Amino acid sequence: MPETSSTRKISWDILRVLAVFAVVVEHITHQAPVNHPELGGYPFSLPLQFGASTMLVISAFFVCVTIGRRGWLWNRVARLVPAYLAAVIVTYVVTRIAVTVFDNHTYGAGGWLFGASLSSAPSTFPWLLPSPHDLVGNLLMMQVWVPGFHWIDASYWTMPVQIAAFVVAAFLFPRRWLNARNAPLWLWSLVIVPVVLRFTVRTDDAPQWVKSIFDGLALNRVQLFGVGVAIWLWSTGRMRVWHLGVYILAALVAQDTHAYFTDTPSTIALGVVLVVVCVAAGGRDWDVPFVRRLAPAITWLAGISFGVYLIHQQLGFILARTLLDLGATPLERFAASFVLAVVLGWLLTKLVERPVHRLLTQSHAGKLGRSPARPVPSPRPINQANTVGAGPPTSGESFAAANSQSR
Repeated sequence: MPETSSTRKISWDILRVLAVFAVVVEHITHQAPVNHPELGGYPFSLPLQFGASTMLVISAFFVCVTIGRRGWLWNRVARLVPAYLAAVIVTYVVTRIAVTVFDNHTYGAGGWLFGASLSSAPSTFPWLLPSPHDLVGNLLMMQVWVPGFHWIDASYWTMPVQIAAFVVAAFLFPRRWLNARNAPLWLWSLVIVPVVLRFTVRTDDAPQWVKSIFDGLALNRVQLFGVGVAIWLWSTGRMRVWHLGVYILAALVAQDTHAYFTDTPSTIALGVVLVVVCVAAGGRDWDVPFVRRLAPAITWLAGISFGVYLIHQQLGFILARTLLDLGATPLERFAASFVLAVVLGWLLTKLVERPVHRLLTQSHAGKLGRSPARPVPSPRPINQANTVGAGPPTSGESFAAANSQSR
């Protein structure tokens, strides 16, 4: 009996785990000492920033796979937003406590949780104390739009980008504006137009409202969504391999251009990973004996990947600083921060993401008088060449894993 399109592919879970934990390791070993120099070095450093970009590409690919289901946009929002809001609140509370201890703040009305700082002991490496104003801005995802809001966790930059992309996709899909005939025009505009705007409109001396629109819509990242769509088109026979190759190369050049060619190694690393993504999209599953033995752990980690991403960075920095004050070695701080990311990601997934998503989607389906929507099948059966090869998504579909239902 032929394998059906609902069969899950371990190759996508491997890519999700690789992407998310590349972000975690880069933040622990490279970004933490940059943000907080007192943390010093670690046994090694991963300075290549390609994990989040990879996740955006995978997200766009799976948007193409799943967007035909009923209630698609609501399903995405119900999956992402509650977990995000919980992560913001937890990170805010823990940061307020930690920074109070690190910098010896004293507070006026509102106390340590909401009060303004009256004074603090001088510190060689002071930590930013988030305000209630910052909390509101982060909960509303306005940090990137309004300069007055500070990021409670810098990892949150992907959330408004994802939500905006999903809204645009939900608007375009029923109108069939993205079809085989005009797809190249749309895709190439995602690469070319933002680069032109970067050097003609969004300059360093541009008005703040121009910067807010450009940055708020993440126009310097939209080519990554284009890459995900292009890989899907190729995997379903709608784009030739040479066209895909040229498009990916152009998108990588655009990515590096937006960064003013200051992080070319990360762009090269992303290019290598994108080749692997293409292999997963257009080839057979990586279900070999060695991988098969690790499949339960890989699937579990992929299922909590969105939660790991949301909650690992700022709280990991705080743990590292606490352990530093206690005399922990760099290796101990790295191991503890990594384990913390996994544990907190699992708790966020288990206690918030999955149950709230289930509650919201069941309630929404009940109001519409139908059962919760199921994923639409892939465009081609898995046993054919150039298949999409996407089984039912796992937890955290939109961003970190582009998936929706746990096994």
